[in-house]
Amino acid sequence: MSFDLLFKNANELYLNGAYKQAESIYRQILTFAPENPDVLNMLGLVAAVKQEHNIAVTYFYEALKNAIKPLPVYFNLAVSLTFLKKYDEAIEAYKHVLKLAPTTKEAYNNLGGIYEKIEDVETAKKCYQKALEIDSKDIHATVNLAVLQKDKEKLIQLAKENQESALPLYYLALFSFDDGSLNEALDYAIKADKLAEAHDIKNIIAQIYLKQENIKNAINYFHKALLLNPKSIDALTNLGTLEKDELYFQKAISLNPKNFNTHISYADFLAQENRKLEALEEYRQALILGGDNAALSNNIALILKDMADYKGALDLLFNAFIKDPQNKNIAINMAETLVLLYEGEPQEALKIAKLWQKNAQENIFANKTLASFEKGQSDSDREYAKALFDEFASIYDKRMDDIQYNVLKKIKELKINLKGNILDLGCGTGLAAEVLKEKGSVWTGIDVSEKMLEIARKKGLYKELSEADALEFLEQSKLMFNFVLCLDIFEYTKNFENILKLCFPINLLFTIEKASEEIKTFSVSPQGRYQHNPAYIESILKSIGYKNIQKNLLVLRKENDKDVEGVLFNCRAI
Repeated sequence: MSFDLLFKNANELYLNGAYKQAESIYRQILTFAPENPDVLNMLGLVAAVKQEHNIAVTYFYEALKNAIKPLPVYFNLAVSLTFLKKYDEAIEAYKHVLKLAPTTKEAYNNLGGIYEKIEDVETAKKCYQKALEIDSKDIHATVNLAVLQKDKEKLIQLAKENQESALPLYYLALFSFDDGSLNEALDYAIKADKLAEAHDIKNIIAQIYLKQENIKNAINYFHKALLLNPKSIDALTNLGTLEKDELYFQKAISLNPKNFNTHISYADFLAQENRKLEALEEYRQALILGGDNAALSNNIALILKDMADYKGALDLLFNAFIKDPQNKNIAINMAETLVLLYEGEPQEALKIAKLWQKNAQENIFANKTLASFEKGQSDSDREYAKALFDEFASIYDKRMDDIQYNVLKKIKELKINLKGNILDLGCGTGLAAEVLKEKGSVWTGIDVSEKMLEIARKKGLYKELSEADALEFLEQSKLMFNFVLCLDIFEYTKNFENILKLCFPINLLFTIEKASEEIKTFSVSPQGRYQHNPAYIESILKSIGYKNIQKNLLVLRKENDKDVEGVLFNCRAI
């Protein structure tokens, strides 16, 4: 078979998507025509289709050495160089294209995209305008210019005028997604998806569903994106997280070892699997790629904390806090790590706490931690509790499982029947009502954390839920209740005596964290919680008027694998 016929057959196979067969013939031709620029160019295109752009670029450069008509080779080279983020070389290749064919609108349009990537907005704008001078109706240049200028109204107009094009709809979906208008974004993306089978469109639909917490649909569309582009890093990374399958992460990293988001997501996965050393290595890889990042320093610190390297963790947390001082999660991690260090090296922990408070005098967690270490009471118990539980709200229920929270189980074992109207002070996410609510009883919940209350509302167990301080609520309300619950709130307030007085004579069920034997009244733990002597609490209850007082010793929960001892009080006026 002649060279021309072989080449023609290979090209037909390429155009029909039979890339493997086409490549085989191109290589066969290359054995007797090793410098043929047309064959080298086509092998470059096959490599580009397979997203092997490093290989593609090598073929294109070889093809240019002998190319009689170099225009398409320069164009193909520029495309692959752009994928490799070799923007300077790509710009030069496109300039060669325009020198050979000054009216190549695609070259101007693609150049505009490169200049956008390197944040040269003015040059990008000129490139798009140049493409439109060549073809005033070019949809790609028109849409790109509207996107560059953040002109959403123009995109809406373009979508109406070009009802067969998915492009303006896709970018409208992106705009709406970034604005937080998820339903609008989904509407645009679904319309775009009906017009074009593209992995980018499937990916944005998946991202929208993920944001809406529709995990099933998100997974479905990430898989659809992957079918269209098996090398989609976004789809692989998200599927690794959602399906808890590290093979997706490993494939994504093999395709792009320098992808910051993949390393972060893989590290998070490994940390959740308790594979700490592997997670630490992935976080470090991300740190190399992403630079000095507060969230990343925080994540690495948490691994070091779990490995009992408290000083190393605190170094990273201090760095993270300086970069993002408003981040409550970082501040809470600082406080928790300082408490752990305090158990073994109290003076060192105190020194670091003083330094932190000096650099963050308005930070409630820094102030509370230092006050706890110095055995002082805080004047901001309510603000501290609100900030703490607002931050923990989304993971609170899971955290209670993790620390083996035992109070509700104990109440069930004691068969304490909570009937009638129940006031749940410090109700949090409504865990008590979930476990203890009796048929026909009516529950009212009070908490200082609105974010905790949002979760409680979704459970539909309370007649009424209000954001309020327990003491203020009791002072301002007529109490028409059969039982008041105060579970785990006296650990966070020094005003417990006034709360007890205002509850009398209503039946009362509450917990305290037990103080050590030498404490006669109460103390503040290094964790910043109030601990009470049970006899001291009983004497107060008797002075108020409670007659029938039952005390039940129990383990409240686990903390750093240690039992936290407490007492459950069941009090009646008669």
